[in-house]
Amino acid sequence: MKRKKRYSTRNIFFVYSLMILIVAVISFAVSMYFSRMIKAANQAGDSPSAISESGVELNKYYVMITSDRELDFWQSVYKGAYEEGLKKGVSVELMGENLSEDYDEKELMEIAIASKVDGIIVYADDSLEMRSLIDEAVYEGIPVVTVYGDNANSSRICYVGVGSYNLGREYGKQIVKIAREYELSNTTASTHMNDVIKVAALVNSYSDNSNQSLVLSGIQNAVSTENNTQIQIELTQVYVDNRNTFTTEESIRDIFRGEEAPDVIVCLNETDTNCVYQSLVDYNKVGKSYILGYYDSETILKGISRNVIYSTVSVDTQQMGVYCVDAIKEYEQNGNTSQYMPADVTLIDKNNVSEYLVETGEVAQ
Repeated sequence: MKRKKRYSTRNIFFVYSLMILIVAVISFAVSMYFSRMIKAANQAGDSPSAISESGVELNKYYVMITSDRELDFWQSVYKGAYEEGLKKGVSVELMGENLSEDYDEKELMEIAIASKVDGIIVYADDSLEMRSLIDEAVYEGIPVVTVYGDNANSSRICYVGVGSYNLGREYGKQIVKIAREYELSNTTASTHMNDVIKVAALVNSYSDNSNQSLVLSGIQNAVSTENNTQIQIELTQVYVDNRNTFTTEESIRDIFRGEEAPDVIVCLNETDTNCVYQSLVDYNKVGKSYILGYYDSETILKGISRNVIYSTVSVDTQQMGVYCVDAIKEYEQNGNTSQYMPADVTLIDKNNVSEYLVETGEVAQ
């Protein structure tokens, strides 16, 4: 019996050792991958890969880290950063696209720090873990710019995004506009409205990002100061599981499975806007709820032209990417940069959506 027990213990030790070895090999492979990328980016002019098409030598290597890399929003931000980088001698990579494993932002931050990149652009939250990673990167001499999501208490050199409070006020003004339209008209898309408009603002239940709170404060301020109608506006928060697209869809579908959907739904990102739009169609709720969206993807613009989405907030995402690279370059050259760089924001509704559809090659319907 004792011999059998010793044999079992040896097997357990062997399994644990094998697991540790596998993890070490994977970590080494990932580290080698990024080391090769950095080496290619930092080579001098004798290497064709170190020269951009415009003839600028690429002697720096930045990475951009974000969730939902496939979204149009982030692809546009990356395009702006990538093209600006080529002009300024920087190779910018959307980190994680070429990896077989699916790493989250914090894991990618650890890889970037270990790989000693020249700069990091990251979609951050307010968590202590993210703060610690940003502080570690800056301590190691890697400047960090947060984009769209911020960690204000960290050592990041700059935040590039939108003014969350002002964004909320814009949503609030749209809600008040809906109330005025309802009051002035005997017919309305949401026929179940009486003297109260129920507004649901979708917030991420898995995010520590304080930007959401600022947006909600802006909405409440605009509603309380600008609503001169007899209509009462009730604002509530609806928590959405934003860990992935599937959980987001399920959370939003739950809203429409009830007996009565909100009169107005405020979406704070592209994914939520798309999911609410699709859910209205799937549950035959078109015309019963107003959607205030975020971003100007082709799908969202079509939703406005079809009177399914009331309006959307368009952010100059490529400008955000440009600002991210500019902030790091300025910090490298001068040792400091602006703490906050706001991107331009535009409201798109049925009155101007045709202009934006023309740019995408579509025609308003």
